[in-house]
Amino acid sequence: MHTPRDDAAPTMDAALQGQPFWRALGVGALAIAVLGLIGRLLSYPLNRDENMFVSVAQMLGSGDLYRDLGYNHLPNLPYLLGGIFAVTGSSGYLLTARLLVAAFWLLALFFLWRISRNEAAGLPAFLAAASVLVGSTLLLGEPGMLATNNLIPVALVFPAVFLLFRGLDEERPSAGYLLGAGLVASLAIGFKANYTFLAAFFVLAVLIAPKGATVGQKLLYGLLPLGIGGLLGGLPSLVHMLSDPDAFFAHTLRYFTELQTAYWAESEAPKTVSLKGKILLAQSIWFANTSLIALMLVVTQMALIASTDGLRALFDWKVTILGLAVISGLVVAFVPTPSFAQYFVPPLPFLVLLIPVLAGRLSGGARQFAGMLLAAGAALALVNAVPRLGAGLAAFASPSAWGTIADGRAIARAGSEAGLRPGDRVAALTPVWALDAGYSIYPEFAAGQFVYRVAPYIPPQDRPFYRTTSPASLTSFLDADPPAAVLVNRAEPMEADLAAYALSRGYRPAGPSGEDRPFDLYVAPR
Repeated sequence: MHTPRDDAAPTMDAALQGQPFWRALGVGALAIAVLGLIGRLLSYPLNRDENMFVSVAQMLGSGDLYRDLGYNHLPNLPYLLGGIFAVTGSSGYLLTARLLVAAFWLLALFFLWRISRNEAAGLPAFLAAASVLVGSTLLLGEPGMLATNNLIPVALVFPAVFLLFRGLDEERPSAGYLLGAGLVASLAIGFKANYTFLAAFFVLAVLIAPKGATVGQKLLYGLLPLGIGGLLGGLPSLVHMLSDPDAFFAHTLRYFTELQTAYWAESEAPKTVSLKGKILLAQSIWFANTSLIALMLVVTQMALIASTDGLRALFDWKVTILGLAVISGLVVAFVPTPSFAQYFVPPLPFLVLLIPVLAGRLSGGARQFAGMLLAAGAALALVNAVPRLGAGLAAFASPSAWGTIADGRAIARAGSEAGLRPGDRVAALTPVWALDAGYSIYPEFAAGQFVYRVAPYIPPQDRPFYRTTSPASLTSFLDADPPAAVLVNRAEPMEADLAAYALSRGYRPAGPSGEDRPFDLYVAPR
């Protein structure tokens, strides 16, 4: 069990102690960076992945999550979003979903601060860890800026680890904290299955710490509440798995291992499928920008600990658990094929957590040197993100221009001028736009293009579990129940079929003309 050193906070803060200007500057710079992050998040353009989560969440109650709406992940996010939509009554679905992601960013930073405080890591360590997270070019891109299931499990890692540490910091495990740790970790897994490895390391942590507890105490006050919390957090997934296993596994496991693999094998879109390509992609993400700064801070602190207290000091259970989680995240990142940037996120939160955990184990001159190094790392991490965060700050000057607001309003205005009424059904493979404009959509397109594009590859035994159409049958499908309008995302080549259908059936172009508009709207002939 780690006990914070008596000299921890004063020594680690030596680089800033007694200099309130520099302390205020560090905290102020981080606060401005967080504000820039939120501005960037709320103004970031719509991405096709968001249709899967936002539209399905809005359509909850109109059909089964998997069989009717075509969702293909574990179910936590649509239920969370759908609940927020129902409670708030908001009609700006994309903006509401982005605000939820912003709340999870703040949650992550709050618990990172709590962990840094409990580990007596000092202000420089917290600022360095938080700046690495906020300034990450990876998370300032699509993985951290979209209303998808990529950022939320990352954010939940921090409260889960906080509860785990608090539950195991005493001589006997704390059942309450460990029940909470199991619950939050299980919720994270229910948002994204890539984080399943969390369960193994939380169990391992209970078994190896605290050293003063008996086996019976570890079972009764540790593993049992941890397991109960995990079971409670996993209920949404378990209910679907047990009540309709055929549809659940068809849309989750077999979708990714069979249908998506078949689709990408024939797709000419850019993709990374070979091991060599994955390694190069991983290198460009993990050994660049703030990820490289984090690695440098972690490795340097480990070297300082080993040089002052010996190598055995590095085998503290918290360092061991976080280190193994980083390694597991590295391995998990290589599993999906093809590879995309978001698959390389899992190691990052554990690498960030190692910064304050290691800082709390330094003493004397090594701790003072690390404090200066951490302060420098924090500054470099924020400087790295200035172009992106600066644009996010500038976005607050004109919120009406944000795509999360402007796109839906423009489509609603164009539709109204052409005679469409709120609630009219629109055929769209970018259904978020149609919903934000106040129109209804086909359940077959609730997941955007993600079921539509794999429809030709669905094997006969799985077809009963899918409610969809396909590129080959699109015309006959729409002819059987014609839409009031057709909405086309000009950035998506796959949606050219919708435009072709609209023009072939005499639908009238509506809305502004010009190359700069992101959409085409076609209204049914009078």
